[in-house]
Amino acid sequence: MAVAPNNKAILEVITNSALKDAKKTFDDWAKTYEEDTHKLGYKGHVLCVEAFNKAMRSKDIFPEANKDIKILDAGAGTGIIGEMLVQQGYRNIDALDISEEMLNLAKQRNVYKRYICAALSDVPIDDIQTGEYDVTLCAGTIVYGQAKPIALDECVRHVRPGGLFIFSIRADSFDPVELGYRTKFEEMEKAGRWSLVNREQRELYTHPHDESIRNCYLITYKVLNN
Repeated sequence: MAVAPNNKAILEVITNSALKDAKKTFDDWAKTYEEDTHKLGYKGHVLCVEAFNKAMRSKDIFPEANKDIKILDAGAGTGIIGEMLVQQGYRNIDALDISEEMLNLAKQRNVYKRYICAALSDVPIDDIQTGEYDVTLCAGTIVYGQAKPIALDECVRHVRPGGLFIFSIRADSFDPVELGYRTKFEEMEKAGRWSLVNREQRELYTHPHDESIRNCYLITYKVLNN
């Protein structure tokens, strides 16, 4: 598949990529990440904050909403979501990312309390306590080659019962049954780990270099048992 050099990183991490390969890809991409994704009309951060705001306005979904809730920006990248939330008055936000270079750029925004450099995988992250967060936002990281289906157990561990896990997942990761995401989500629902609040298909890139990445699912789950 031919991909323009500046946008190559979006498709470099493939289904069987090792975490060290994903880390290197995003470390190398950090300096031009925002420019490159802006050119493609990337909207993952906007969609996740939109879903977050919708949940915060609903007493049925999240009755404890207030500006002091503890939020994890998982796959924080250069800190765009953190900056959007701070502009809305939220201050209790931590950043998690696989790339130290991305986090170094996020630090320049001065919007997070903690910066945790770790991958979302089946390995517990020692810096995060079980049930530590009220809400986790995760834009663009639950995708083949980055956070595989097995990582969802760790993602849920981070959120307290009654809290929310809000994320986008590219349609080319969610739709193919063989990739395992859809099956894992359903298994976790049946096991009483989380319950589905909302799932809708949305446009992720307004003008992608490859049509396979145009759409995503924007999903909100309520965590029941971590």
